[in-house]
Amino acid sequence: MAGYYMKEMTVPIPDDRRVVIRREKTVEYEIDRNRSEDKGDTRVTRRVIGKVDPVNPGRMFPNEMYFQLFPENEVPEEVRDEFLRGCEIKRRMQEIRRSPEEIVDRVINGLNELRDDGRNVGDGSESGGFPVAPRAPFGCSVNNLSYILLRRLFDDIYYSVEELAGKYPNEVIVPFKVKQINEVLEEIRKNVDDEGILPYLRLIEEPGITEENGSTIIKGLTYSDVLLMMKWYKVLPR
Repeated sequence: MAGYYMKEMTVPIPDDRRVVIRREKTVEYEIDRNRSEDKGDTRVTRRVIGKVDPVNPGRMFPNEMYFQLFPENEVPEEVRDEFLRGCEIKRRMQEIRRSPEEIVDRVINGLNELRDDGRNVGDGSESGGFPVAPRAPFGCSVNNLSYILLRRLFDDIYYSVEELAGKYPNEVIVPFKVKQINEVLEEIRKNVDDEGILPYLRLIEEPGITEENGSTIIKGLTYSDVLLMMKWYKVLPR
C-alpha cells in the first residue's frame, strides 16, 4: 500500500509520538509493539502512511494506509474516493500486464453490457459489479447509457494509458487500442450536456500505417499525446 501516493493534495503529518520520519522523506506510523520475553527486546511494526512534501515539511502526500488509519481527515470525500479507485486500478494493471488482452476484454464486455440496456440495472449485479447511480452528474445526462458504468470503463482505460505513457511516452499508440478508446469516449460525449466543454472532448485520431523501405511504419499520436487528450474526460463530474 505504500507504493501509490496522492498527488493532488497534502495532509498534515500526524502530531503523534508513533510517527517516524525516515531520511526526511518517508512517514511511518507505529501500528504494533510487542516485547519478546525470550530475548527481552521490543519489536515494533510500522507502516508507511505518506511521503514528506519537500515544499512544506510539515505536510505529506498520503497513501492508502493513511486513509485506513486516519479515516477522519481534511481530504474531500470525492478526492479520496478517486485516489483509492485509482490505486485499485493500478494494482490490477500490474496483473493485466501479464495478459494485455484482458483489459480489451473488459472494455468490450462493458460496452456490450451498456448496449444491452445496462442503464436499467440498480444494484450492479447486471453491470459487472459496478453500481449505477440513479441521477446524472452536473452537466451530464443518463438518458442514453449508464454513465457510472461508462466512467468505470473509462477509468480502466485511463490508468492503462497513463502507465503506458510513463513507460513509452513517445511510442505511437496502435490502431486497435485507439478504436477501443474512442468507443468509450464517444459514449461519454453523448452524456455531456455542456456544449462549452464538448469541443475539448475530442476523439483520438487513428494512426496511419505506411510502408517505408520494406518496413511497416505506424505514424500517429503517442501514448503521452493520448493521455493529455483523455485528461479532459477525466475531470468531468461524476
